[in-house]
Amino acid sequence: MGLCAASFWLHVVVRRIWIASSPTRPMLRFPYVLFCQHKYDVVRHKLESARTDLADCLNALQERLDNSRELEACRLRYRDLKLRYNEVVSKFHDRISTLEAQLAAASSFVVVVPPDTARRIDDMESQLSRSQSDLQVARDRQSVLASELRESATSPQNCSNRAELGRLQDRVSTQDRDLQKASQRAQAATSQRDQARAAQIATQDRVSAARNTIARLEKRINQVERDELLGQLGERFMEVTDLRAERDQAQERLSNIASLLPSAPINKRARSESESPAQSTRVSKAARSTSHLSQAGTSSHAPASRPSIEVLSAVAAGQKAEGSVLSLAAIAQ
Repeated sequence: MGLCAASFWLHVVVRRIWIASSPTRPMLRFPYVLFCQHKYDVVRHKLESARTDLADCLNALQERLDNSRELEACRLRYRDLKLRYNEVVSKFHDRISTLEAQLAAASSFVVVVPPDTARRIDDMESQLSRSQSDLQVARDRQSVLASELRESATSPQNCSNRAELGRLQDRVSTQDRDLQKASQRAQAATSQRDQARAAQIATQDRVSAARNTIARLEKRINQVERDELLGQLGERFMEVTDLRAERDQAQERLSNIASLLPSAPINKRARSESESPAQSTRVSKAARSTSHLSQAGTSSHAPASRPSIEVLSAVAAGQKAEGSVLSLAAIAQ
């Protein structure tokens, strides 16, 4: 753009000098000035629009840089959340392993009645059965003796029968006391057995409660993992969508700027040489000065190309962020 403007003004100056030295100055000056003014207005309008687009691109680039900083902050926050999530999951896994160990210990626990207690229970049950049979025999004998006593109430052996009846009654009372003791021992053994059964039932209840707790914890862990992954994927996809839209806008603006920048016209030199021999020397001097101005123009164009390079780097950063989010989605699936 600087080269075009310099060549244009140089050509205008040379043209004015030539017109001033020509006798037909009033006829030649006006149409050419209008033509040059029109070309100058067009080029100036394009230059202003290009500057406006360049300012817009610089603003968009600054927004991309701000978005990249926000994306980096989001990544740091995601890393912290992931560390905390891993800590919580490790705690849950430790608790699950502890409950599983307790469950295994409770499952392997079997209520075993000691052999001494079992033998005592068997002995007491056998003694109880013998005592009941002896009691039944004693009652039968008592009934027999009572019948014999009634039959021999009028006989002279009444005294001896009464003494034998007293002995038999004492023996029956002794058997009753032994029977009561045996029944008490049997009741104690039965209560011990019932307590052991109650302890076994309570252990089974604890085991079932531990299993239910483990199932609830596993469901809760799965729900927490799924919710966090879905939320993070939604945020990343929204960021990727915004970055894609901004990248498309930046590319459209770059293409508009590239289409608006005009190419430097160089065919004016031949036209000026064909007009007069005296002008050729002046045009050669103007060409040399134009070469110096072109070097200055290229040096002035170098800073203007940097924002476009920065915009392309921002677009590449957006594509890289999109690839990282897509890889995160693949890992989550």
